[in-house]
Amino acid sequence: MDQPRVLPEQLPTASFTTIYDDEDHLLTNVQVQHESVTNLTLPHPMLDHVVFTEVTFIGSVFDRLELTDAIFIKCDFSNCHFEKASFLRTRFVNCKMVGLDLTGTVLNNVQFDHCLLDLAMLCEMKLKTTDFITCRLTDASIMDDRLTKVRFNDCDLDKASFNQTALKNVNLSSCRFERLDLEPAMARGMLVNRDQAAMLAQYFNGVRVTD
Repeated sequence: MDQPRVLPEQLPTASFTTIYDDEDHLLTNVQVQHESVTNLTLPHPMLDHVVFTEVTFIGSVFDRLELTDAIFIKCDFSNCHFEKASFLRTRFVNCKMVGLDLTGTVLNNVQFDHCLLDLAMLCEMKLKTTDFITCRLTDASIMDDRLTKVRFNDCDLDKASFNQTALKNVNLSSCRFERLDLEPAMARGMLVNRDQAAMLAQYFNGVRVTD
């Protein structure tokens, strides 16, 4: 994937609240650190060439959020609503995203690295060149999505639901799950390891795979 085109060491430090200084709710070419902006409602904010470190957004509602060339490190997005957002060349590192709602969002060249996405709503999304690396997505809802060059590497997907989402060429062989909610037709062409294949065969058909 293309990495965010931003150099943190070249960005001045600012408060997230400076986004209100721009009538279009644009925040660009800054870094924000150690700040709390919980339960904030903001229509169509645009963040461009920004770096956020240890910023808490818990419970915030950002309608049609636009992120371009952005990096988020150790931020908390728990129970946030970012419906119909657009993320381009954005990276999330060690972020908490429990219950995050990204319904209708478009992701292009996005990376989630060591993030917690339990109970996340990832529905009606378009994901292109998106990586989930060592993430936890237990009980996450992945429904009616279009996946193009999406990778799940060493993720915990237990009890995740992949409904109305074609998984052809999606490789889950390095991931962990005891139960996965799948539709057999949509799972055709999905890549799994031997143990996962045995579990899924039993789940779908009551078939047991033996040595």
